[in-house]
Amino acid sequence: MAFNIGNFILNDWTNILIAVVVVYIVKYYFSWYTRENPIPGPFPLPLIGNLHQLGLDMGKGALKLQKEYGDMFEIFLGPTRAIFLNRAELTEKINNPTLKNNAFSIRTPPNPGLKELHLTESGIVFNRDLTAWKFNRRILNQTVMSPKFLRKSVEFTNQICDDLEKYWSSIDPNTKVDLAKWTTCLTADIIVTTATGTNSCSMVDYNNSLPNSVKVDISKNILNESLKFIDSIYTFVSCIMFYFSFPPFIRKYVPIFKTMYQKARDNDEWLDAELERIICTRKRKIESASLDQPIENNALNLLIVLNTERDINKITSIDITEPLTSMEISGILKEIFGGGMDTTRNAMCFIIYYINKYPQVKDKLIKEYEYVYGDLSKKIDVTYESLDKLVYTEAVINESTRLSPPVPVLFRAAAFDTEIGGYKIKKETTVFTNYIGIHYHKDHWVEPEKFNPDRFLKDGGHTIVKNSHLTFGGGIRICPGRHWAMGNMKILLVRMLTKFEINLADPEAPIKSSYQGTQHCDELGIYIKQKANA
Repeated sequence: MAFNIGNFILNDWTNILIAVVVVYIVKYYFSWYTRENPIPGPFPLPLIGNLHQLGLDMGKGALKLQKEYGDMFEIFLGPTRAIFLNRAELTEKINNPTLKNNAFSIRTPPNPGLKELHLTESGIVFNRDLTAWKFNRRILNQTVMSPKFLRKSVEFTNQICDDLEKYWSSIDPNTKVDLAKWTTCLTADIIVTTATGTNSCSMVDYNNSLPNSVKVDISKNILNESLKFIDSIYTFVSCIMFYFSFPPFIRKYVPIFKTMYQKARDNDEWLDAELERIICTRKRKIESASLDQPIENNALNLLIVLNTERDINKITSIDITEPLTSMEISGILKEIFGGGMDTTRNAMCFIIYYINKYPQVKDKLIKEYEYVYGDLSKKIDVTYESLDKLVYTEAVINESTRLSPPVPVLFRAAAFDTEIGGYKIKKETTVFTNYIGIHYHKDHWVEPEKFNPDRFLKDGGHTIVKNSHLTFGGGIRICPGRHWAMGNMKILLVRMLTKFEINLADPEAPIKSSYQGTQHCDELGIYIKQKANA
């Protein structure tokens, strides 16, 4: 009988491979069974952990696991342990408002993908350098959280709403439109225009693409430049999860991922170059103006003049006394774009959905607008000062985002060894706060699945449990743009509801949404009809 060297080698490698797999599985489960301080949670599988149980929709997956394993459980995202907190009291350390001795002052464990994007040492979202993070936070306090910026943002949003009214007034009331597409363009225009002071053209393009719409004459070059910039922002934001999730070897050498990686790098390089051009052009314009000449209070201008002769409230630290570099300004602008566009867009879709499901709520909103602004048949002047008077509108926004938070789950990393709920949490462990699970928790809310804005009114007879409403997060990493976002949503509701009758195309259908890092409204069919007295 002839000896077949090929079969011998093949069998040998097969046996080796089987042995490696068996050793890996045995080691994997030995480590799991002998892990220190185990927390209740589902049984993991090698390589994928509990990803199959969490599913693609992290919000729904977290709710399902919460029902099975309680207010605190652990899962494995591949080989990495993660802990989920599903009760307000358990998030006390996560939402600690002070930086000193804060066990969860950082967003993520060390991540090579985020480091490659320079996100772990810039901005505030993923920055692990707490000295730099603190300085950048102070920068945002003096820009997107400052009254002068917020006041100017009201002007910008009103101007963009003027355009929206023109577009919507020409829509046939019997034509079904997709609110999700309109709000995508609307919020992109608001965020980009307010951040840079340069008009964005998303709504113009979408309006001109619709049949029977009144076309707007605009230069193709201006339109294409604006759309390319906005598309690049969305691509950059979506690529963050790609960099975060896949290790360098897979991104750079596995064929399918290598192509995606190259496209992401090309886009990042183009966006950086374009932001550099925009920033340098604006710097030259500001530097050429006399010091007594006022400048517009958009975010870009405020960032450029920070710590210059024009800045009366200079920010300094031990080693930072100079104006921001173009790279630093670019990093902050990216975070403003990424944090503001998709979240506000989705929130508006959910709000419109809920107030149409509950017409009595819509009626109360109109009554509030009549009380605050008077005769609604005249053009409404939505001022910065009037926004605080829209108490019921804010309650509606809070209740809508309680039921459908734009970000259903969010994570932090332990900065040092700590303890939660009697369980030890090791340094660099990822801890998720299950926002949607807390928002629906029966111990925190009366009839949690019911839409009831009155629960957020002072005279509504309801007590809001601390850390039980987390639409904008909490603690030192609470969203710095929350006042801007809330103001924008109030203005949009006033301008939309006083000018138009907005009705769901299918009142009985659930809203179509999917988890894409945020809870993304995929489609919301509506009919729009201009009010007779508007």
